Amino acid sequence: MKKTFLVALGLCAMAAAVRAQDPAPAQAPPPAAPRPAGAAVGTPRIAVIDMQQISAESALGKSYAAKIEALENEIKNEGTKKQGELQKMDAAIKALQDELDKQSSVLSPEAADKKRQDIVKKQRDRQAYVEDGQAELTRMKERAEQQAQAYNAEFQQKIKPAIDSVAREKGIDIILTSQVALTLNQNFDISKEVIVRSDESEKTAANRAPAAPAAAKPAAPGPRPAPSPKG
Repeated sequence: MKKTFLVALGLCAMAAAVRAQDPAPAQAPPPAAPRPAGAAVGTPRIAVIDMQQISAESALGKSYAAKIEALENEIKNEGTKKQGELQKMDAAIKALQDELDKQSSVLSPEAADKKRQDIVKKQRDRQAYVEDGQAELTRMKERAEQQAQAYNAEFQQKIKPAIDSVAREKGIDIILTSQVALTLNQNFDISKEVIVRSDESEKTAANRAPAAPAAAKPAAPGPRPAPSPKG
């Protein structure tokens, strides 16, 4: 399931990044991507980004990796629960079968037939449980995959401002992904700068988030009114 999510999302390193140690502090950004020798002044400037690295190392990417992992764990836990129920059913069927085998010589034909019917019924119940469980897990996987795709769309939308910001700062005209590049001069790779810019934006947004209001203290009781004079 995990592999399916990450391949579908194009975030192949996200789940691993959640459990990995935080990356080393960002170094000073490399110099702006050089223009090719002999290129005209108006030649477009090109840069490259590694989306797998950005999703694996950025705080934003790690947050979405955690969400995808939560979806996977939900399905895994449900599967484990259903497997436990099946084991209980199997134990009950085996107990009835063992009882029938041990008592077959002393049971009346009617009593023996009753036990056989009970065994058949429990076997049918088990088969129905298996079929229903498989259908439910399939539905859960489909919903999880749809949710994972939605997470991917959110990630792409939220990381784009950081990419655009770095591109404007460096005067870059065209950005390519590293997956389409046959060879790559690392001076053209701006992935680290995008990660730093994205993390800065996440911290700023977190600092702007309103704090939870403190619980109001009960008002102190006021002075009791003086008793009115008796007439």
